Amino acid sequence: MAIQKTLRAFGQLLTYPNQHTAEAAELLYIILMSDVPEAAKGISAFGTFIEQHDLWEVEEAFTQTFDVNPACALDIGWHLFGEEYARGMFLVRMREELRKHGLVETTELPDHITHVLAIVGEMSDEDAGKFVRACILPAMLKIRDALADTGSPYSSVVSSLTTTLHHVWGAGFVLTDGSESKHSDGSSIDRGVDLLHAFPVADVHVGCGSGNCGGGGCGSHDSREFVPLRLHDVSDSVGSAQT
Repeated sequence: MAIQKTLRAFGQLLTYPNQHTAEAAELLYIILMSDVPEAAKGISAFGTFIEQHDLWEVEEAFTQTFDVNPACALDIGWHLFGEEYARGMFLVRMREELRKHGLVETTELPDHITHVLAIVGEMSDEDAGKFVRACILPAMLKIRDALADTGSPYSSVVSSLTTTLHHVWGAGFVLTDGSESKHSDGSSIDRGVDLLHAFPVADVHVGCGSGNCGGGGCGSHDSREFVPLRLHDVSDSVGSAQT
């Protein structure tokens, strides 16, 4: 499967609708049809909605789906951390990943799904898998479940993306509900683990108040491996790195 094209197309569908939305849905359906037919069905349903409605109606559906209800927001960090201090650190980490890969930051927050998918598309397969399982799938499950009974046409897009991410990188991750994700052996995933350190994304160095050293650009800091921490320890360990 052409994974970068797939992720870009999903990102297009989860961006405020424009004249390219229908084209992205058609491309995505073609890509998914042979490899992930279950996900392709959802995109087909969304494509049908686009064909039967004017652009302003699609725009209205997007706004009503993602901008009104926080439970359906497309900011991944919000679903992982809420208003905890770690959310700010997650935003910093995502911004550094965007810079590292030369990706343009839009008016959306750095942890918006469109940014996150672009980052995944630039990662190695191993790193992408760790990132998807640790952060993206748990967040997508919450969004998917929040949309389940809304009747929104975007529910099929979110479900298709969740299915596709699981198909490509979800080995060992069971798609249950967003409140209690499980490993394939049935054990619950420890939601107390600091997701900022559970996967290898760009480092945000402790003690650098300038905000410029990010992914290793400050010579006063050495590279280090990420060690899982507890969420309640994050505020004590990250210093003043929050934006």
